[in-house]
Amino acid sequence: MKTIKEFYKKPQNPIKVIQFGEGNFMRGFIDYLIDVSNEKGLFQGDVAIVKPRKGTLEKFNEQKNVYTVSLRGLKDGKVYVENRLVHCIQKVIGSYEQYDEFMALAKLDSLEYVVSNTTEAGIVYDATDVLAATPPTSYPAKLTKFLYERFQAFHGDKAKGLILLPLELIEGNGQKLKECILGYSKLWQLEEEFAQWICSANTFCDTLVDRIVTGYPKDEVDELQKKFGYRDDLLTAAEPFGLWVVEPERDLAAQLPWSSDTISIVLTKDLKPYRDTKVRILNGTHTSMVLGAYLAGHDYVRQCMEDETMYKFISKTVMTEIVPTVELSKEEAVQFANSVFERFQNPFVKHALLSIALNSVSKWRTRILPTFKDHYRAQHSVPKFLTFSFAALIAFYRSGSFINGELIGSRDGEAYVIQDDPKVMEFIGTRLDKPVAEFTALFAKQTEFWGEDLTTYDGFVDEVSKDLTAIKTLGMKQFIEQFVSE
Repeated sequence: MKTIKEFYKKPQNPIKVIQFGEGNFMRGFIDYLIDVSNEKGLFQGDVAIVKPRKGTLEKFNEQKNVYTVSLRGLKDGKVYVENRLVHCIQKVIGSYEQYDEFMALAKLDSLEYVVSNTTEAGIVYDATDVLAATPPTSYPAKLTKFLYERFQAFHGDKAKGLILLPLELIEGNGQKLKECILGYSKLWQLEEEFAQWICSANTFCDTLVDRIVTGYPKDEVDELQKKFGYRDDLLTAAEPFGLWVVEPERDLAAQLPWSSDTISIVLTKDLKPYRDTKVRILNGTHTSMVLGAYLAGHDYVRQCMEDETMYKFISKTVMTEIVPTVELSKEEAVQFANSVFERFQNPFVKHALLSIALNSVSKWRTRILPTFKDHYRAQHSVPKFLTFSFAALIAFYRSGSFINGELIGSRDGEAYVIQDDPKVMEFIGTRLDKPVAEFTALFAKQTEFWGEDLTTYDGFVDEVSKDLTAIKTLGMKQFIEQFVSE
């Protein structure tokens, strides 16, 4: 069998995009989109990926940055399959291991765009970050130092500003990133001209992305690679559906030339209706069900849709508690919800629940809490199913042990690694012995995690504690069966 590096093509395009984040989503969404656009002759630009955290880039190096995106699913009611070799990644650099090479990218005359996906926890301001660090710790601090390098290299030339397109799933992601950068400029006492250049020469966009990217299809990889005729350790599986909504600070109609038949790009002056619908119904459904479903014995999203009890749980959560809070008409919201259910039932996609469980605390805050609050204000009571999702989060995080700063969960004796912000894991891990009600109250009070004190919602702590006690007595599977039948 051939190796995929045999399909390597010498770069023909200048580097126009710097990308922070090398994970599955970026490979299956933005890099795919740029590669298609290059093939169509619309863009003619390549990507330099910067890994924002420490870690190996061995697979990229071994494959000369070439990999396959495999799109499979339903499109316009028909089965759709596309396997594309992506060639647009010219460089992959470790920000820690290759710091000088990373900073040298700032001096590229051809550079036009910055894209990023550093998870919901990535766009944060950390006042302990310092300019002298190589590199600073947080992503916004790294980017600030990178932009300052560019500002100096081109002597503040406004024509050398960049278009910044963060893909992190937080509201106002572009403006929050801008605020962080201006905050670091002030913290580090950089010249006022730099802050002015950030605001006048660069364009920050709030964005929303939608595509389920499941990553490496380990259960099918042998069959797929036999069909391809080559080995690919970066093979990235995804659904055909794709949506990218962009709300720029200024008109970008002529500066976003990317296009494909599977990703719709929408430029808008108001992203909120798109965001609320997508985040609440698609992402909110994921976050509300994955942790309980995993503890109930499921491993993939499609299994949940095929299980009568879990499907009933998902449907009731969406139709009775999420859909009523969406700004769209009920008909439009229900239609979108049904399309989401169809996507969850994609026969080609094995979307692992554990991969969705990454950073569940920040995901609950961004994907569930706004819906929870709207329901509470309208009904004057806590929503039953969304409150349960908080109990499921606690059960998932408190099911095992805390060893050397790492939370290890346990499902029927099978260990799983919990991945979240170190502060979250430290808080939970050092309180595993606390009684259910006491821990729930302490956890709900952590404004650093939730942005507010959740104990102020009447009945919330009591309901969560009651659910957790029943889960411990019955087990998650039996509890959910009883819960949906009430």
